[in-house]
Amino acid sequence: MNSTYFKATIREITYAWGKFISIVLIIMLGSLLYVGIRATGPDLDHSADTYFTQQHLGDLNVTSTLGLTHKDLDLIQNSQHVQTAEASHMVTVKKSQSQVVQIYSYSKTAQLNKLKVVSGHLPRNANQIVLDKKATGYQLGDTYRLPKTTGLRHQTFKVVGFVNSPLFVSSTDRGTTNVGSGEVDYFAYAPNQAFNQSAYATIAVRFDNTSNLAAGTSKYNKRVDQDRNRLEDQLANRPEQRRHEIVGPALTKFNSQLAKLQQQEKQLNAVPKSYQTTSTKASAAKLSAAITKLRAAKRELNQTPQATYLYNDRTANVGYQDYFDESKSIAAIAVIFPGFFLFIAVLITFTTISRMIEKNRREIGLMRALGYTKGFISMKYVIYSILAGVLGSVAGGVFGALTLPKFIFSMLSNNNLTQYQGVIPWAFIIEAIIAGLIATLGSAAVVLIINLREKPTELMRERAPKAGKRILLERIKPLWNRMNFNQKVSYRNLFRYKTRMMTIVGIAGCTGLMLAGFGIRDSVNDLVPDQFNQVQHYQGVVTLSSSNKQIHDKNIDAQLPAMVQSITVSPTKGTKRNATVTMVAPKSTTHFSKYVTLTNPKSGQSEKLTGEGVIITEKLATDMAAKKGSVLSAKLGNKLFKVRVAGITKNYAGHYLYLTPKYFNQVATTHYTPTARLLKLKQESATQRHITSRNLLKQRGVLNVTYPRYASSSLGTVGLSSVVLIFIALSAALGLVVLYNLTNVNISERMRELSTIKVLGFYDNEVTAYVARENVVLTLAGIVFGWFIGLILHHFIMIKAQTGAILFPLTIHYPGYIWSAVLTACFSLIVGVITHYKLKNIDMLDSLSSSE
Repeated sequence: MNSTYFKATIREITYAWGKFISIVLIIMLGSLLYVGIRATGPDLDHSADTYFTQQHLGDLNVTSTLGLTHKDLDLIQNSQHVQTAEASHMVTVKKSQSQVVQIYSYSKTAQLNKLKVVSGHLPRNANQIVLDKKATGYQLGDTYRLPKTTGLRHQTFKVVGFVNSPLFVSSTDRGTTNVGSGEVDYFAYAPNQAFNQSAYATIAVRFDNTSNLAAGTSKYNKRVDQDRNRLEDQLANRPEQRRHEIVGPALTKFNSQLAKLQQQEKQLNAVPKSYQTTSTKASAAKLSAAITKLRAAKRELNQTPQATYLYNDRTANVGYQDYFDESKSIAAIAVIFPGFFLFIAVLITFTTISRMIEKNRREIGLMRALGYTKGFISMKYVIYSILAGVLGSVAGGVFGALTLPKFIFSMLSNNNLTQYQGVIPWAFIIEAIIAGLIATLGSAAVVLIINLREKPTELMRERAPKAGKRILLERIKPLWNRMNFNQKVSYRNLFRYKTRMMTIVGIAGCTGLMLAGFGIRDSVNDLVPDQFNQVQHYQGVVTLSSSNKQIHDKNIDAQLPAMVQSITVSPTKGTKRNATVTMVAPKSTTHFSKYVTLTNPKSGQSEKLTGEGVIITEKLATDMAAKKGSVLSAKLGNKLFKVRVAGITKNYAGHYLYLTPKYFNQVATTHYTPTARLLKLKQESATQRHITSRNLLKQRGVLNVTYPRYASSSLGTVGLSSVVLIFIALSAALGLVVLYNLTNVNISERMRELSTIKVLGFYDNEVTAYVARENVVLTLAGIVFGWFIGLILHHFIMIKAQTGAILFPLTIHYPGYIWSAVLTACFSLIVGVITHYKLKNIDMLDSLSSSE
């Protein structure tokens, strides 16, 4: 008997393949997106952590403005929790007019920051060199020539390999420098023997308490911060000592030379004037000039500042933080969008299963009358539900976990991480299976409990049709009287059978998902234009060696002297958190609004720089839990000072802090020095920018030229674009399946009604129009309601996706509304065509037959 009943269950599936498959597809699509997208963030993090572990990326890089010595290396190696410390050399070379390269030292015994060979092999002797994979125009075996450079013993090398370095996660950006165009084109590695530097450029550090912590996580970052603070304390005296190590011997040498010259001068002056010849006088003049020059050099040497030691963690590595910001944004979106997607799938499946059981009331009543137990009767629907739920959730979850994370990883083409390392997301798969079973088995259980409480005689009897009643439209006489009979019937049916309103919910959910997807795309694409059109209006920043240095170029339309420095900001109270912030202090605030627009994000009113405090950007205020009147701690180099927040301004990319020179002098321990120029250019093309940079860097005192707007590829939003495409495509697929499923269910419930009107003489086209008219109204209502849902969903998602220093514009452009509506309408049309052929094949006699 059990075997017979199981066959009946299989027959229920085979007789209505379309319904069963549609349920499986809905659950599968929901599970696919839920598991796939939710697994993407952890998989991206795991892939990066695996790569950094394999290449032994250091936790910290220590640098100094006056170089580093063996004493620094010894102190670092003996510091607490330091596992490995390795010193290396580096020189920056202007190889040609348009090419700047940074050459690092390579050691076979190095344990940190290991290179990954793309082709060829690593250097084996002093005249060999490996180049960055990004370096173009070179092949293995080529001779690589460099201009004569201080710090290098050789100018000619043989190219033996191309490599990637874990220090450079970005595949395009190699950082900035004060040489050439201001941007490093690529890096290279030559053996230690090729360098003749007395000091080291950097010391890479690996701590012994971070190996069990995954890169990019808050636990890892917190641990490195603690270790860095201990290391800074260990080297607290080194800045002044390093200055003395350089200045002391030089001063001793200068004093010795000066004493000798003064002695010679004294001897010459002791010669009586009557015995002084032209040659003697010339020698005395030369000695006097030499003494003056030596005293000037001594004064300049005495003005040498103490060394500044920088402790850069991995976030300073080019592209490192951008990668993890992308991962965090995707992970933030993955909590909301796929969850809502799965909710819609569960809701529609719940409706479908419950209607299917409701349709089989008579069969349930008959089996009750024959003496079958409630549990036995329920088994058919339990098996049906479990098969649909498990098949859909397992297939979708496994397929999503195996495909979506890997696909999104491959789309992140702006980094050097080429090896995908996935982790089986068991937790997400189990969650998807539970959701699928709630949708199928849960709905079956609820409806069965309700129906099995009724008496068999009541179950075997058709439910009495709902009583007709006047609807709201009937009360609007001018409108109602102009409708024909078919239109009146359609509207009465819509309001009479309110369960069909679930179609609106399904359509609205899918339309909302598509609109949210288009909105995410718009927010990502608008980030850079809004930042540099609405907020920052300057194109370039020039860093100078002197505050009174004037620069000139025919492409410069206007320039504003300013102090532009990178500082570290933290709250004075509450949770300890740090943020790297660009401090901008214009020399004059008169025309500052032409360069930067300061706007309060809540009121929309303009903010003005005054001597009462600083204006900080919106995302920085959020991260620091700061508001007007709050006090923040700022660190410029090794100098600490406190600032009061006088206002908050709108900003989309990066953390900025704006203040006046007067307020800077009031709170800082150093004097205001405007060693930068904000530039507005006449022409912004890549060629013209390059020419402008080249001309400016030729001018004495110009250290660096950067163009923030055109360096915005590192904002960490590339990966979101690929996710958006997946969202839109799967939302569209879900919309099609949902429309087909709900329409199919509605028709199966109305077979007697549709057969009746066919018997009464309605043609096939009229029967289709009878159903389609209701679907059109439901679709239009679903689209409008879906826009509202999509708007809310988009805002919620983009707020959650704001990581790092990024604040996404909350905008959805009108094409998003149009495309979401058009796609939904097209799916409705496709389903309508399928429905038409299904209605043509209705068996009227079978549908109208009755045992009553």
